[in-house]
Amino acid sequence: MKQMKHMRTIVLLPALLAATILNAQAPTDGTGLPGDHFSLEGALDLFKKAANLEAFEKALNAEDNHVNNLDLNGDGKVDYVRVESRTEGKAFAIVLQVPVNKGEVQDIAVIELEKTGETSALVQIRGDEELYAANTIVEPYSEGDAKGGKAGPAAAEDFGMWVTVNVWAWPSVQWCYGPSFVAWYSPWYWDFYPGWWSPWHHAYWHQWHHHHAHYYGWYHHVDFHRNMHAYNLYGNHRKVSATVQRNNAARRQQARPGNTNGRQTPERVQPGTKERALPTERTAPPAGDPGKVEPRTNPTKTKPTRRQARDTRKATRTAPSPGGKRPSR
Repeated sequence: MKQMKHMRTIVLLPALLAATILNAQAPTDGTGLPGDHFSLEGALDLFKKAANLEAFEKALNAEDNHVNNLDLNGDGKVDYVRVESRTEGKAFAIVLQVPVNKGEVQDIAVIELEKTGETSALVQIRGDEELYAANTIVEPYSEGDAKGGKAGPAAAEDFGMWVTVNVWAWPSVQWCYGPSFVAWYSPWYWDFYPGWWSPWHHAYWHQWHHHHAHYYGWYHHVDFHRNMHAYNLYGNHRKVSATVQRNNAARRQQARPGNTNGRQTPERVQPGTKERALPTERTAPPAGDPGKVEPRTNPTKTKPTRRQARDTRKATRTAPSPGGKRPSR
């Protein structure tokens, strides 16, 4: 009996370790950016397994793969993601993009692939800055390390010592550098999609994100570019939708600190500028206050009435002089 319990513990430990790694990698909260609804890790995993770029595009748009949940045009339905390839020498830039409307296209991400030797190649996927935070780059963990095996990333990588992964054996990479490669430009565009595809309803992030958590155990984020030739190859061909830019600007405005229900908070006066003072109500200090100086006044002179003038003249005539005598006329 004790031996059976011991064996059960040994079997459960790898499963618990794998679950711990997945939970550590998976995000616990969304960023609020559109990229929350497209898994870069999942896209790289589908690219790894695809026989060619046509098959890769089809896999991206399969609902049960749980990679795409984008709704960039806000119609409540998930967008179709199409794929385009660009190549120059040993470098590939494989672009993932969405037709937002009849005249606009938005790039989602670019897979940067570069051959580094006769039988070696490196790959990264980079999210577009309109949808993700700057420098959102994902690359694979090493699967060949004996410490990691098939249960998850290698122990060395788990402590931050990343190992460069040679992806030459990936079927998609073999096709890209093989004799059967043909440049792929998706034939589909806005309102014209393959018959096998039907859009499904867009889900909220908290309902959707856990479906693709299993991809996180094999891919991780880095903040540097490995394939500069592929990076430069893509740079001049990036496509951005004006609609997506406007929506993102409105989203950033809504998220500003101090905003309530989209209302803009007053701007603070910058240092070095003069702020015009608002008028304030002034009150006179109490009479006799020794710490206050009464302001000078210039009272208006009023003309005495006839009765007041007559009384004044009478009092002057009857007033005794200093010597006791009446004043002479």
